Amino acid sequence: MDDLSYLIKKYYLNSDDFSQSTSSHWRKYGAFQKVNISNSHTSEKLEQTNLSVGGLELSGEGFGDFKTNSFRNYVISLPIFAYLAIKWWPQLSWKSFLLTFRFSLKTKQIFGYDLTRMVLSINFLANNIGNLDGKKVVIIGDGYGRFGGLLKTIYPNCQVVYINLGRTLLFDYFYSMKSHPQSQHKLITKDKDNEFVRDFNYIEAETYQDITINGDIFINIASMQEMDMKQINEYFDLICSQNQGTIFYCCNRVSKRLPDDSVINFFKYNWGELELLIDELCPWHQKFPSIRPPFIRNFDGPVQHRLVKVV
Repeated sequence: MDDLSYLIKKYYLNSDDFSQSTSSHWRKYGAFQKVNISNSHTSEKLEQTNLSVGGLELSGEGFGDFKTNSFRNYVISLPIFAYLAIKWWPQLSWKSFLLTFRFSLKTKQIFGYDLTRMVLSINFLANNIGNLDGKKVVIIGDGYGRFGGLLKTIYPNCQVVYINLGRTLLFDYFYSMKSHPQSQHKLITKDKDNEFVRDFNYIEAETYQDITINGDIFINIASMQEMDMKQINEYFDLICSQNQGTIFYCCNRVSKRLPDDSVINFFKYNWGELELLIDELCPWHQKFPSIRPPFIRNFDGPVQHRLVKVV
């Protein structure tokens, strides 16, 4: 059974409930994650089937806006393109812009705000810590494989490691395969050979603590704000256990109330053991464009980003 079949069987066909690693946010939004498999593969058939990316259709909510690159979506997104063309695209080099556009075509999605904020984040990292080629980058909670796939497009010699809830990790895997079909992709589990490959590696948040994970750079964008504090602290333990000089980039809402009424606060994360390099409101995460008036909207609260280092 291949990795895609494994994730579908484990998290969509054989489970009626969410894992213990699932916060109240993802218990709410995870219900909207759907998988359609061509040829009506049953659970038994998946045991002997290697699924192709072309044989799957995925849909979900709660981890970014995904619009396919249809003519209709291009037309209705014109207000968004106008805002991005005035506000953010001029800050990109032609190379970054064209590579992001190519990535959007390969993954069949519009080059809208979500892709723009990802490439701005990549540029921010490159401007502050240097060339990302050759780095091992661990992304906690990507979603559509946008950050990892785009990072690999711009810096083809970097190594990507995704950690995500199993249900959402399927989306990371699916879209990373679409953007980089010739690259190596491997699900790392405690029950099989867990040697990392040079391109894309995938780890379930449910089992990551059973696997030795090392990285040069750790990334979390807009997903720690959706975790329980226990899970956030465990990820900080992982980051603080890394070699001296390891970088962590964190971009999340300053304060967010989850569906269970708990409040997650950015400034209460376990920052104590990390050296602060940059600490500010993230310029490209304060407002977002919409296709309806008012065309520029504020997020529900301010979004802070920090660049820190293990000491």
